[in-house]
Amino acid sequence: MLDPHGITLAEVNARYPSIFQKLGYDVLLDVDSTYKPKVISTFQMCVNIIVTLLMMKPGQYPSIPELGIDIDQYLHEYADDDKIPNTITSKLYEQCNRLQMAAGLEIKCSIDKLSNGINALIVQINANNKVAYGDESSKVIIGITYNQLNELYVRKTYIK
Repeated sequence: MLDPHGITLAEVNARYPSIFQKLGYDVLLDVDSTYKPKVISTFQMCVNIIVTLLMMKPGQYPSIPELGIDIDQYLHEYADDDKIPNTITSKLYEQCNRLQMAAGLEIKCSIDKLSNGINALIVQINANNKVAYGDESSKVIIGITYNQLNELYVRKTYIK
């Protein structure tokens, strides 16, 4: 049952002290284990922003038209060009710097082949102790590929 009193700023600051949250924090349309509104930290927010940047097409955000990587355009090129992971990594760093969120993050992209022979882009994000303060994990792995229906499939896993 949803907590009718919600969550207080003091509770959020106790969990995620503002000194460690360079981008602040975000509240999701979900509840946590105590049935209060779910609040995510700067690191979790950075991971969500990186996934959004990967999926966005340039020009989709009118005030910053160069924002977005359009990962869909690269998915069919994985087998042909081994420079693609470095290209994606450099674009991610460039766009994260533009959004002033790259400090404290290490991003690595690579290509892996699934058991069914389909290529997948693997994005590994590591955060330093300051960015990941208050989180259970400072490392996340994001896998992006197509499923059997040729639909884009994204999965992220936090590594402890």
